Amino acid sequence: MKLTFRLSDLYLIEKEKLATALLYAGMLVAFLGSLNPWFMWMIGSLYPIPAAGLVVSAYLVSNTMQAPIFTRNDFLLPMMALVAFCIYECISMESNVNGYIILIFRFSFLYTLFRLSTDRLPKLMTFICKAMALLLVPSLAGHFFYLLGFPLPCGNAVFSEYYSFSNYYLFLVADADIFHIFPRFNSYFLEPSHIGTACAFLLFTQRGQWRKWYNVVLLATIFFTFSVASYVYLVAIMFFNSWTAGKKVARKLTAVIAFLALATIATFTYNGGDNLVHDLIMLRLEIDDGEIAGDNRVTGQFEADYENYVESSDIVFGRKFEVVEFGNAGYRVFYYENGIVGIVLLFAFYFISLMYTPNKRALFAVLSIAALYFWASAFMLWENIYLPLYAAAYLSKTSLADKPQATSQAADEDSQYSVIDLNTADT
Repeated sequence: MKLTFRLSDLYLIEKEKLATALLYAGMLVAFLGSLNPWFMWMIGSLYPIPAAGLVVSAYLVSNTMQAPIFTRNDFLLPMMALVAFCIYECISMESNVNGYIILIFRFSFLYTLFRLSTDRLPKLMTFICKAMALLLVPSLAGHFFYLLGFPLPCGNAVFSEYYSFSNYYLFLVADADIFHIFPRFNSYFLEPSHIGTACAFLLFTQRGQWRKWYNVVLLATIFFTFSVASYVYLVAIMFFNSWTAGKKVARKLTAVIAFLALATIATFTYNGGDNLVHDLIMLRLEIDDGEIAGDNRVTGQFEADYENYVESSDIVFGRKFEVVEFGNAGYRVFYYENGIVGIVLLFAFYFISLMYTPNKRALFAVLSIAALYFWASAFMLWENIYLPLYAAAYLSKTSLADKPQATSQAADEDSQYSVIDLNTADT
């Protein structure tokens, strides 16, 4: 008997697994990079480069498969809307050549997202939820050990000229909170509201799956950020997830309102109002001179300049924003920088990129949540914001928890992978 050996026996590559792994890695890099965790500060705003490299590699591998994973053909209008808005924004902000170069990588990244088959979006977002939970579990544990007084290794960390932290490696504590008895939870990121909002938006993609361990971690993270904005998004997402699935929401809405009313009464009465929830949350919701105390998205100096702006002709195309004081964000800053034209182009991009969903309730829900976020923060193209909103728009009416397990032969065939045989590959 003659034994034969082929080199291809050692190099069988499952192409779908490879393409999926590259796609997931690229999406995770972009999601994390837009949140600015301390361990990615060395690449800063350049994170779209590795993210685009990974997802474009996934796209190229997919094109060699008999059943590619990038199959959508309705990408042209979303890409045109994206290019129009981004070019306009760069012109408005007077970006240098580096800003335009980075746009190429961002366009490449979002092109692959628009080509990705929508039935793969739920698994992609579940992967990101699990990856975030794995990062957040040790971060939450470290934060609790810190609160209990355990000595932990620590160093100083500075991001730009506006952020200064004590870096405990598993989490950051802002220098402004260092003497607080219960500092808000930042995890590895710049602000509690950043990670709280990202977790809430991820849960938007997990309808029917909130009891899974990784989503429980996301919920715990939202709670310990004490971010009022994140709480508002979460309640709105709870309502819209039920409504999008076609369920009756009147009872749930009544139950939520009753719970919030009881919680409010409890926080104002427990220990005479001297408690963490009252101090960190309720005081920020008090009305002072007709305004919410926590609505501090702009400084006094910017607000005065904004009042002058809205009475000028600059409202059409916007006005150059000079950063004099830190702490300005939200729709007013976006409107100031980009004008009416910028708002129209941004809305057009969001609507066009989401309008192909067959679930029009999901479209309305996502646009509503996006409008809430735009009012408060307006960083609409951050990947930790846009990715989950995009995926949530394309969820089916049936929740993930309600879907039967695929057991048919067709499902089995869909899970098979193509392979590269090096002996038969083109030479």
